[in-house]
Amino acid sequence: MGYYWMYYAATLLAAYAVHNPWACGVVVLFFAVRRWLPDPVVLMRTLSRIGALKTQVRLNPANIIARRDLGRAYLDLRRPGAALEYLSQATELAPRDADVAYWRGVALLRAGDDAAAVRAFATAVGFDPDEGEPFSDASKRGKAMSVQRHADAYLGAAIALERLGKVDQAEEALMMSASSNSSNLEPLVRLAQLRRRRKDERGADKALADARETYAALPPFMRRKQLGWRIRAMF
Repeated sequence: MGYYWMYYAATLLAAYAVHNPWACGVVVLFFAVRRWLPDPVVLMRTLSRIGALKTQVRLNPANIIARRDLGRAYLDLRRPGAALEYLSQATELAPRDADVAYWRGVALLRAGDDAAAVRAFATAVGFDPDEGEPFSDASKRGKAMSVQRHADAYLGAAIALERLGKVDQAEEALMMSASSNSSNLEPLVRLAQLRRRRKDERGADKALADARETYAALPPFMRRKQLGWRIRAMF
C-alpha cells in the first residue's frame, strides 16, 4: 500500500473540512505560526528531560554538562531566555568551553542580543574579540569542534554581524562558514544576498554558482534537507 493511504486521508480530511470550516482555519493558523512553535515530538521528549537535568544541576552545582544540556533543551522549546540562564551559569564555570560558548551564542542570537552573540561565537571558534583582530583569523586558534559546529558558529556570527551593520566582518564570517563546511548551501546563499545588497553583482553571481555546484554534488538525502536554500538560490 505504501504511502497511498495519504490520498484516502486527504479525501477524509477534505470531507470533514466541508462540514467544519473552522477546522481549516485552525490548520492555517498553525501553519502560519509554525516557526515559533516547537516540534510536538521534540516538545514531549524535551519536557521529560528537563526535570532530570534540573535535578542533576541541583545535586551538583559544578555540573557544566547538565547546564549546557538544559540550555539546549530550552532552545528546542523556543525559549532562549530560559536557555541563557543555564548557559550563562555554564559559561561562568567554563569561560572558554567551545561547546557552551556556541550554544550560548545561539541563545543570544535568538534573543536579539547580537553584540553578545558575536562574542560568544568568537569564543566558540577560539578567538578573543578583545584582541581586536579580524574575525577570519580565529581559525588559526580554533578549539576542537566538529566541522559542522565550527561552520555553524561562523554562520551565527555572520548573521549577528550583519544585523549590527558590520557588513565586511559578516562577509568574512560567511566565507569562513562556507569553507569550514563545503556541503552547506546556507552561507553561500546568504553571501550572495549580502553581496547583492552591496551592489557586488559579480561576487553574488560567484556565490550562487558555488551554491548550485555544491547542491549538484550532494547525495540525495542531503539535497532534500537543503532544498529550501536551493530554491532561494534560484530567486
